[in-house]
Amino acid sequence: KRGPVAVTICSTAFTKLGQAQAAALGDPGLPIAVIAHPFGLRTRDEVRQMAAKCVDEIAALASKAKPA
Repeated sequence: KRGPVAVTICSTAFTKLGQAQAAALGDPGLPIAVIAHPFGLRTRDEVRQMAAKCVDEIAALASKAKPA
């Protein structure tokens, strides 16, 4: 009904960069969900657990986001 929405997911190491990039591209209010860094060396099960922890944050941000 509202159209597509966008939520960016950044690890803690790249959150400020993500915010700066969103502002530079004209969308300083872009919602960003933050996950722990690093995750490249984690097992698939660990990454799944991390995703499960942030899914509520992503859903909340998406429900408040402006249509893209």
